[in-house]
Amino acid sequence: MSRTRSGQRMIGIYDFSYGPYALGDALTWTMNLNVGAAEAGADAVDEYLVMDPHRPSSRYQPFINSHNYVTILDNLFPAFLCTPLLRSFKVIRDAGSFNLFLLREALRRRPMWPSFFSHLNCKLDFISHRRIDAFYARHRTLPWLTAPRGYGTWADRFRRTRCRGRFVVAVNVRQGALSLTPANLYRDSPLPEWHAFMGETARRHPEVLFVVVGGYTELDRTLGRLPNVMVPRAMGYGLGHELALIHRADLFMGTSSGFAVMATFANIPYVITNIQHLFAQYADVGVGDRHYKFGNENQILYWDTETQDVLLDFFEEVHERTHGGSTW
Repeated sequence: MSRTRSGQRMIGIYDFSYGPYALGDALTWTMNLNVGAAEAGADAVDEYLVMDPHRPSSRYQPFINSHNYVTILDNLFPAFLCTPLLRSFKVIRDAGSFNLFLLREALRRRPMWPSFFSHLNCKLDFISHRRIDAFYARHRTLPWLTAPRGYGTWADRFRRTRCRGRFVVAVNVRQGALSLTPANLYRDSPLPEWHAFMGETARRHPEVLFVVVGGYTELDRTLGRLPNVMVPRAMGYGLGHELALIHRADLFMGTSSGFAVMATFANIPYVITNIQHLFAQYADVGVGDRHYKFGNENQILYWDTETQDVLLDFFEEVHERTHGGSTW
């Protein structure tokens, strides 16, 4: 999959002056970083998050400013811990001095993502699968995301003690209208359809446990009252725990979102619904295609708004093929 590893270190650069504060984009960036490290034969990754207090966000997120950017990064931070080669992690506030450091490393031909010149020109491909697909075409495998560093053991224990051998479905019922920063509301999930689906699944498959992930403000409290639903945020857990539980889940189901990206690049079974048709060009697939180029039969894409029947049909299909696979 890569050249013989010989102590090479990969540098990952995420500069919020041109990179978005977004879960899916951070995870896609990490996946591109993994691919670059594998191609370079690196045996470790050093990550640098650049947060210039004078320019804390791009023009696409003007609501993030010098007063709130630290809190927003704190909430997003676990997304940058999902590379298995992570050696060090630094937050940089002096962009000028950092660029001088990068110049020295570039002259030493140290591999970087993005490249030194792309960084200086504020260019970052944080959305497409171009490099990921190319790597898969060459090697027929990918350097997948892991649970965030430090959360994997917790997730294993949680499954043993709280899920007790049940078939765990991680679910993200997107409700952006309820978030603190509402945006792209057309991507929200039809909540009544999910309620009906979960209720019917409880009747047909009492061994199934839905673990609902997502921001606490987006949580519809009625979901937590269903007998087959568990809500980690309501138990005091955060994003790192949720990403680890997705990594350890038997199946992920949810609308296209940052959590869906975690499932996509953690190589677990998934059903991702309501995918924006515009995204097809970035994923290099056709609208209506059932799988990404690196997807398998249990990794399903659905390009329309989900309904109870659609969710049930996809769940039954994947559950029938995989329900014997859980060893927890």
